[in-house]
Amino acid sequence: MHEQHPFYGVRRLAIHLGWGKNKARRIRKLAGVNIPRASKKNKYKRGLKAEITAPANALHEYAIFKDSKRPQDGMDYYSNMVNAEAWVQDFTHVWFGGAWCYLAVVMNLKTREVVGWRLGTSHSSELTYAALLDALSKHDGPAILHSDQGSEYLSHRHQLLCERMEIQLSVSSRGCPWQNGFMERWFGNFKHEIPSLKDLRGLEQLHEVVAMHIHYYNTKRIHTALKMSPAAYAASLIAEQSKRDKVLQKTGA
Repeated sequence: MHEQHPFYGVRRLAIHLGWGKNKARRIRKLAGVNIPRASKKNKYKRGLKAEITAPANALHEYAIFKDSKRPQDGMDYYSNMVNAEAWVQDFTHVWFGGAWCYLAVVMNLKTREVVGWRLGTSHSSELTYAALLDALSKHDGPAILHSDQGSEYLSHRHQLLCERMEIQLSVSSRGCPWQNGFMERWFGNFKHEIPSLKDLRGLEQLHEVVAMHIHYYNTKRIHTALKMSPAAYAASLIAEQSKRDKVLQKTGA
């Protein structure tokens, strides 16, 4: 199992193998299995000035904090938020071929699926907008679209598209990265788990590696909060809704 999923920690190993965490930790230690550590972060230049005023955080009313006095310790959202589907978005930088490349990602907050993404050589609003269009080309639009206060998201093109599709723009408060913590965590795992890029040749190979990792994340990698992959969880929600619809049809409701 470690060969198939080299970055699985104790919790994911236990879920996958059907063991308790203590047993998984003990046997992993006896087997000499070690998880690679994340590399150090690099810095890059920030974006341009925002084109629109940052809207309020529309997700805040749904938030459940582990410790309200220390919001940075983690948060989740009310289960009744299922009726107000939300997407979160962000981008990260990847050092490749002696230059920065940028990956913009859109995630469904309910299923934790990556629903859209784009890879590029600049972190402009064009890149983040293309990632959003990728998501909207494959999925129905959400009620809420959330991001941080990066100028890449506070653009006229984002605002106009959301107004046309009746999507409410939402932005984290300044200096509060935990308000978009699910995307922050996703990028942390992404940089930790992707294979070495030093042997790749060109952006096409980098694009292929990113695509394969996102497919792995969506369809195979266990999400500890869901106890299954995001795609499997999304499928289970569809199946549950189908059962409810059939019951309502039989009862004439």
